[in-house]
Amino acid sequence: MLNRKPAILVIDDEACVRHSLKFVLRDEYKVLAAPGALEGRFYLSSQHIDIVLLDIRLRGTDGLRLLYEIKQKFPYIEIIMITAYASLKTIRKAIRYGAFDYLIKPFDKNELRTVVRNALKDAKNRLAIKNELDKIKESTLYLEHLIGNARQTIISSSRNSMTAILLNIHSRDGYTWAHAGRVTRFSALIAEKVGITEDEMQRLKCSAFLHDIGKVTVDGAILEKESTLTEHEFNMIKRHPEKGAEMIKSTPFPDLIIPSIRHHHERYDGSGYPDGLTGEEIPYTARILAVADAIDAMIYSPARQHTFTAERVERELRTHSGTQFDPELVDVVIKEKLLSFA
Repeated sequence: MLNRKPAILVIDDEACVRHSLKFVLRDEYKVLAAPGALEGRFYLSSQHIDIVLLDIRLRGTDGLRLLYEIKQKFPYIEIIMITAYASLKTIRKAIRYGAFDYLIKPFDKNELRTVVRNALKDAKNRLAIKNELDKIKESTLYLEHLIGNARQTIISSSRNSMTAILLNIHSRDGYTWAHAGRVTRFSALIAEKVGITEDEMQRLKCSAFLHDIGKVTVDGAILEKESTLTEHEFNMIKRHPEKGAEMIKSTPFPDLIIPSIRHHHERYDGSGYPDGLTGEEIPYTARILAVADAIDAMIYSPARQHTFTAERVERELRTHSGTQFDPELVDVVIKEKLLSFA
């Protein structure tokens, strides 16, 4: 209500003090009086209170502790401490706990009115700021909701587009779709054993599924070719990591998965492509992806006349550990017997 008088709660165990304060302030304010903490808490929980006048010394209660309690529960209520036993230490503690000001008994009526008015003005300002912050927070949450919905729509659209591209490649080589799923699953198996973060795991799975997306730019005749590729044809195939990375730039999550897609054909000794990175220069998720990709190719690639047994794959991994593959990851695959899941 616009004409509501500001409400002041007096908490003091001396009846004469309560009556005196009520008499001085009643014309401008609605004054409630409580003889102790229990009654004060009742008024605070059941009435709208703007200002509290609180005695530092209450029978059976530490006024400073009550001050702290009130400020924790009602931070926008201003509290003025009243005391007949002021000390610098007590005053400092009261201010530290959130008191607006203090008055020493017996207090001057004009000083009392001035301090109360200033406290009320401060309380109104703080409440106005709180209301503005609440409005900003509400608007921010609404905008975040809209942005989240828009981003999810973009991600879904991008995912559908990427899936369509993979299916297009699969229709030409009869291999890519199933290969992407197996490499994703096996990459995750390796990643679980080396203990990467959940965030890195999600990046790895996404990049593993899309790692061959760049093959859409390769001539279908090359993808379908069963005989040995010429040098030119192989060079065309070798460009698919770069092309895939370029395609991902238009998605909502480029920075998260481009490194793994671009570098999944790098070799630990630097003889890979496209950038000839070595060792730990190669992103860790790309090193995991390289091992998973190679294992799947050895076991399932239609280009091989005879697929490799698990024992043969293990020998190949050992042979190329430290040259083609990260030796730590090779050790994990072999030690954890992950090839039994391939």
